[in-house]
Amino acid sequence: MDFKEILDIFEVAHVSQIGGEGSEALGSSSFSENAEYSSDQDVEDTDNPYYGNNFDAETAVDCTDDLEKINMKETSSDQLMRYHFPDRRVAFMFYNCYGRFHGFAGRKSRVVKNTNGEVVQQTFVCHREGIRNANNALSRKREQKPTSRCRCPAKLQVHLDLGSERWYIKLFDDIHNHSFLDEKYEGMLPAHRKMSDYDKYQMKTMRKAGIPTSGIYGFFATQAGGYENLGYSRREMYNEQFKHRGRKSSDAEDAIDFIKDMCIRDDMMYWRHAVNEDGTLRHLFWCDGISRMDYSVFGDVLAFDATYRKIRYNTPLVIFSGVNHHNQSIVFGSAIVSDETEETYVWLLQNLVEAMEGKLPVSVITDGDLAMRNAIRRVFPQARHRLCAWHLLRNASSNIKD
Repeated sequence: MDFKEILDIFEVAHVSQIGGEGSEALGSSSFSENAEYSSDQDVEDTDNPYYGNNFDAETAVDCTDDLEKINMKETSSDQLMRYHFPDRRVAFMFYNCYGRFHGFAGRKSRVVKNTNGEVVQQTFVCHREGIRNANNALSRKREQKPTSRCRCPAKLQVHLDLGSERWYIKLFDDIHNHSFLDEKYEGMLPAHRKMSDYDKYQMKTMRKAGIPTSGIYGFFATQAGGYENLGYSRREMYNEQFKHRGRKSSDAEDAIDFIKDMCIRDDMMYWRHAVNEDGTLRHLFWCDGISRMDYSVFGDVLAFDATYRKIRYNTPLVIFSGVNHHNQSIVFGSAIVSDETEETYVWLLQNLVEAMEGKLPVSVITDGDLAMRNAIRRVFPQARHRLCAWHLLRNASSNIKD
């Protein structure tokens, strides 16, 4: 069987993991017009022998960084039962990550609600759970593709601990009734297929140069050492292009694309951004390699200024600057933020510290803004805070009359 035939079989296994909680398979425990169930059962009832112990930090999985620290290939069932999560979304990421290293993918199944209508339990199943809904309509013209469903009983069930508001693993069944995929094909399961931001940007650049999508896909496959190593199919690439077809890019997208282009030319380029719930850009911080090297030498004194506000969207432009050994002003970093709250400044300073590999300033000079002072106290507790003389003179001249 060649790679294209294998890929066609993977396409059959594709199910939506965003729209609904239930499975669309007959004969599965989750098949129902309404996959939500109310329960009056004791919420503490569990098959997990570790439940009742304190949810310590060592077994907490709160983000993708925590997932990367776990050796999923060597994790036993007993070890897996110890982990706990902040919400169902992270729990599903955990099960999918485990599945990727063991030759299968996860799928969301039924949820259980308490009498108040709150979800207290979620079940995740193997992508081969259930059987396909038969379609024997006489008007059907297309021949059905091979099915990947085989009533696989494997599942992971997470439950909400009301005291800590953490989701723990209540039940884990790792017995599958099918063979697993070869390791080199695991990334082609629909649940694991995803284009990276870098590949999306590179694809966009190559499309602007007039290179056809088939040529781009072949080029990426050559870079990855084979189509099976890409982690996504040609269909994903076409779908990604279709999402942006006919839509004009925003200033925020152009700014991020510009910074990504700078990253290609400057290995030491550092940038971070934050978005709102609707996906709009909220904060953007960046500094290039020269700025980072300058800070490593001259970063003992840091000027923190957010007075440049005359930009198109009436948002603050924050400049981190200093002085070199020639008494010349140098820029350590820049940022565009949507507001001037303490939490925003904390976010900026934390990213500055990360960009500068943990080096903290000895003295910080600001215009005296209260939110800035509080943020400096939280992130740079040992630094000396000084007020800018230029701002003091300007305030004095504007408030003191002859």
